[in-house]
Amino acid sequence: MPYLRQQPGRSFYRWYFYDPQQSLQTQTKGIAVKLKRPGWFGGEIGSAVVKDMSMGGAGLLAPLKDKVPDEFWVLYDKSTQVKARVCYRKAINDKLEFLGLEWQGKDRAVRLTLLRKLRRRAFTLKQDNFRLVEVSQQQNLG
Repeated sequence: MPYLRQQPGRSFYRWYFYDPQQSLQTQTKGIAVKLKRPGWFGGEIGSAVVKDMSMGGAGLLAPLKDKVPDEFWVLYDKSTQVKARVCYRKAINDKLEFLGLEWQGKDRAVRLTLLRKLRRRAFTLKQDNFRLVEVSQQQNLG
């Protein structure tokens, strides 16, 4: 389930799609997105996992092997994509890096649509996991 927090120094409330008390190296939660190069013929860069998001930007975990450029598109689905610029990078281990993103462009409606879809997906994942545990427990009892 997403956690909503306002932090000092941030302009927007931030939705966390994981437990912020848990280190990035041991986390397993987040929302999958695709990354695409900018331009008319921009190809797919690869996949990433959104760890947190606000109207101003997002935090992603991406594989180092994908060599994510400083500017790219974040795609949740075919109709929802937002251009982003990397503000900072932090190596997590020898395979992953954390990218701090700032959204580009002035279209707040697109950002809000992306935030709503990610939040809705996070709630759906939480409910699906709860149902799996519930079914498993019922099978163990029966």
